[in-house]
Amino acid sequence: MKNTHWILAFAFLALAVGVGAQDRPDVVLADFEAADYGEWSATGEAFGTGPATGTLDRQMQVVGYRGERLVNSFLRGDGTRGTLTSPYFDINRKYITFLIGGGNHPHKACLNLLVDGEVVRTATGRNDEHLELGFWDVSALQGKPARLQIVDQVTGDWGHINVDHIVLTDKKPDIPVERDRLLERANRAVADAAGRAATDPRRPAYHFLPAAQWMNDPNGTIFHDGYYHVFFQHNPYGDRWGNMHWGHARSRDLVHWERLPIALWPSKGRGEDHVFSGCAWKSGAGDVLLFYTSVGSGRPNEQWAAVPLAADLLEWRKHPKNPLITTKRADGPDFGAGMRDPFIFEAGGKTLMVVGADTEDEAVVPVYEAADETLGAWKYRGILWRTPKTVMKFPECPNFFPLGEKFILLTSPYRPVEYRVGTLDLDSFRFSAETEGRLDHSQQYYATNIAFDDAERCVLFGWIRGFPSGHGWNGCLALPRVLTLGDDGHPRQTPVPELQKLRENHRRLEAVPLKSGTTRVEGVKGDTVELLASFDPGTASRVGLRVRCSPDGSAAKEIAFDRMTITAAGEAFPFKLGPDEDTLTLHVFVDRSVLEVFINERACVTRVLDSDPAHLGVEVFATGGEATLRSLDVWTIRGIW
Repeated sequence: MKNTHWILAFAFLALAVGVGAQDRPDVVLADFEAADYGEWSATGEAFGTGPATGTLDRQMQVVGYRGERLVNSFLRGDGTRGTLTSPYFDINRKYITFLIGGGNHPHKACLNLLVDGEVVRTATGRNDEHLELGFWDVSALQGKPARLQIVDQVTGDWGHINVDHIVLTDKKPDIPVERDRLLERANRAVADAAGRAATDPRRPAYHFLPAAQWMNDPNGTIFHDGYYHVFFQHNPYGDRWGNMHWGHARSRDLVHWERLPIALWPSKGRGEDHVFSGCAWKSGAGDVLLFYTSVGSGRPNEQWAAVPLAADLLEWRKHPKNPLITTKRADGPDFGAGMRDPFIFEAGGKTLMVVGADTEDEAVVPVYEAADETLGAWKYRGILWRTPKTVMKFPECPNFFPLGEKFILLTSPYRPVEYRVGTLDLDSFRFSAETEGRLDHSQQYYATNIAFDDAERCVLFGWIRGFPSGHGWNGCLALPRVLTLGDDGHPRQTPVPELQKLRENHRRLEAVPLKSGTTRVEGVKGDTVELLASFDPGTASRVGLRVRCSPDGSAAKEIAFDRMTITAAGEAFPFKLGPDEDTLTLHVFVDRSVLEVFINERACVTRVLDSDPAHLGVEVFATGGEATLRSLDVWTIRGIW
C-alpha cells in the first residue's frame, strides 16, 4: 500500500511538472504587423507613424524580419532620432527573445527593457541590416511590471535600429556559433536569389560571376594543388555594394568554374562590418593563408588573416594573432584610418607585403616584411612608392610583383587601372618607375589581382563594373589574361588560350575590300561571340567593327580606329599604329552585356553594354576612303554554366 502511495505521489509530481513552466505557451509582445504602432508611443521622427514594410529608401537590403513589417528607424536616413515605448506588461516567462539589426551603438541605438523606469537589459545591432535572433534571461525579474523601449539617439553612420517579433518564452533559444550562423545565412541568401538572376538576358554567359547578388574585387587569387582559386568581394544580401564577404570559386582551366561556399565573413562579435580586399600566400610550411583588410565602424582599418580548416581550402577560421598590421605602430608612421588591400610578393629572399595608404599630402604604398615563415607578424620597412594627392587620390588594390626582369606596380586609383614598370632597391625598399600607363582604358575594368601558375604564367584577374542594379546580380570577372612585358617596357595582355575550347560555329572571311560604308557579315550573329579581325586601313579615315547590331543596322556598338584614337562603345583613348605596324588587329569578346577588346596586344578596353536582346548582328566598316579586311574569324561561344 505504501508503494502505491509513492507511485501516485510521483505521478502527480510528474503531471505538475508537465503542465508547468516548460509547457507554458509563448506570449508575443509585439510582431509589428499592423499599419500603426497601436498602444506603443513614439517620440521624435525616427520611427514615423507605423512599422516599415521592409527596406527604406537608400537603405541596404533589410532581411531576417518576420512577416511583412518591422520597426526600422532609417526613416529619411540616419539623421533622425526618436523613441518607441511599449505599454506595461508583466514578466511571466524566463526569457525575452527578439530580432534585432541596424547600427552597433550600445545604449544609443538599441532595444531596452525597463523596470521601475531603469534599463535592466539592453541590446543593439551589429552594423548589419540582417536581423539576428537575440534574447535576455529575465528569470530573476519574474512578476515585475516592465516596458520595452526602442531607442534611436544616433545620427550619422549606421545611426538606426531595426527590431521585430518580441516574445516572452520559457524556452531558451539555441543560437549557433556566430561563424556557422553567418555563413549559413549568407549562402542561403545567394541560393534563394539565384533563380531570378539566371533569367536576366543581360547576364554574361562565359564570364565568371557568382550565382546571384553583388560581386566586386577579385581577391586571394592563387594556383594551388592543380586549381586556380579566386576569392572575391561579395554581398550575399543584395545586388548593390554592402555586407562585404569573400566569395570563392575554383577552376582547373580558367574557363569552367566551380562555385564554392562563401569563405570569409565579417566577424560581428569582434566588431567587423566588412571583409575588404586582399590576397593569398603560402607560409613556409606550404599552408595557404588569406590576408585581407578588416573594416569596423569607429576604428581604423586593420590587416587580418584567415587560415584553412582543411587542405581543400573550402572552410576557414580567423587567424588567432589578428590584427596582424594596424595603422598605428611603434615601428612606422600613422597612415590614418583607410590603409587597405594587402598584397604579398617575394624579392631577394624576403616575403614582403604592400598596402594602399595615404598621408595628408600623398598617396603612398607602404611595405612590410614577414618576421618569420609563419606570416603571423610583420615589420614596417618604409614607403615603396609615393605620389602627391594632386596626382592620385588613393592607390586602391596595389599589386606589386616581379615580371620578367622588372617589377610592376598596378593600382586602381578611382579611375582606370594604372601600371608602372621599373626597379626595386631592396636596401631602401624603394620602387623607381621607368614606364607607366593605363592597363585598361576603361573605368569599368578595376581592382586587379594576379596569380602565377605551374607554367610560370602571370595570370591577371580584374573586376568588370557598371551594371545596373535591380536584377539580382551585379558584377563579373573579366576574362583571365596572360600578362607579360614587351621589349618597350610596357605590359602586354592576351586572353588565356584555354578560352578557345568554348569556340563553336567558326566562320572566316579573307581579303574583303571595304569601300566607304558598312558591310554586314552574313551568317554571323549572336550575343556571345568572339571575333578576330585584321584591317589594312588603306586610305580610310576610320575602320572597325560593329557588334550587337540591330537588323536594320541603325543601332550597334562600334569599335573604331581613326589613326589617332580607338573608340569602343563610347570609350575613346589615344592609339596609333607603330612604325613597324601596318595592320590593326582587334580581338573582341562579346558576352551579352560585356565587351572586351584587345588591340594589337598593346591596348585593352572593357565596356558594359546596354543592348536590345534582339540586336545580334556583326558588321565591318570603313569611312572616308578605302580599306581592306585582311581576315575575320568569328566564333559563337558556349556558356560555362
